[in-house]
Amino acid sequence: MESSREKKKKPANNGILHRAVAEYVRLLQDRPIITKAATNAIISGIGNIISQLVAPDPATGGRINWRSVLAYSSFGFLVNGPLVHHFYAFLEKAVPKSTPNATLKRVLIDRLLFAPPFLLLFLYYVSLVEGAGNKGAVRKITDTYWLILKLNWTAWTFVQYININHVPLKYRTVFGNLCSLIWMMFISIKRRQTSQ
Repeated sequence: MESSREKKKKPANNGILHRAVAEYVRLLQDRPIITKAATNAIISGIGNIISQLVAPDPATGGRINWRSVLAYSSFGFLVNGPLVHHFYAFLEKAVPKSTPNATLKRVLIDRLLFAPPFLLLFLYYVSLVEGAGNKGAVRKITDTYWLILKLNWTAWTFVQYININHVPLKYRTVFGNLCSLIWMMFISIKRRQTSQ
């Protein structure tokens, strides 16, 4: 029979955090797309809320604009989570690690072929859902796209180098989501500044 001292030395394998992580890993394995979509929606929404708290929008009197939160979260759920999941799977097959210069090729495909249209889609979708309409969305893209794309290439190239080449495939979307929390806040703040 174990003494109470021996019981205390054992790791708390039944703790809430341990069970939550184990369940999340199981969901990533069993239902990867919906799990990544939901994770992306939650993190995108939280990032947008934080950005609104850091840089309050005078148009809302500093209150949370829930339509903006919906725009970011729905993009994360409907587009970002599923699309990025499939992109990483494609990249893994198209440029296996055994390919000569695989590291460089993967990063170049991500940065030059995937990121520009993805960012364009993101800016357009979010603007539409926030209520800017087609003309407003195009105007916001015209005002912010090039700046944000250059910053994306600068800030995200290193993150994506690590993600694409060193993070296991099933965790890449989650890793990117966590890194994107700060990025989402930055994009929200920049878009808000250009609309004022």
